[in-house]
Amino acid sequence: MRKFYLAFLLMISGTMVILPSVKAISESNEKHQHFTVSEQGYSISLPNEYTLQKEEDGKDILFSNKTPYTWMRIEVLSGKESASKSYLDCSKELFDDQFGKSLKTSSTSLFIQPVLFASTAGSKKETAKLYVLRETKGHAALKITMVTAKNSDDEKKLISIVNSVKTHE
Repeated sequence: MRKFYLAFLLMISGTMVILPSVKAISESNEKHQHFTVSEQGYSISLPNEYTLQKEEDGKDILFSNKTPYTWMRIEVLSGKESASKSYLDCSKELFDDQFGKSLKTSSTSLFIQPVLFASTAGSKKETAKLYVLRETKGHAALKITMVTAKNSDDEKKLISIVNSVKTHE
């Protein structure tokens, strides 16, 4: 019986030590994020190492302060524009002109939902991806051009940023 109480006390004290440390980790992660509101009418959650700036009307550009070659352009589209076949063809042509011949990867993505069109191109130093996202409830239709350094973890960070976009109504 004594062993049972001793084990129970150890379990309770271990929980008391673990819970504050888990809370400290989540608070630490929150301190490294900030919400930014775009002039295009959406809010986005950014890690502190990223900066969002207006590039031109209807387009924002996001830069990494730490990693060279890492940036992302976000263009807000109308629902009709994003579904237009000619708009998708034109987007791919512009992307190919800037980054070289690209391959259509798919019309779906495991990471970003819901994707209407995706294309990938690359060079020795960087990988470029184009996503055209359908308009959904609470989310604007977006055209995302994402450039990351080859073999870096930046793409996962940028995808989590894309998934944090919320449209203001």
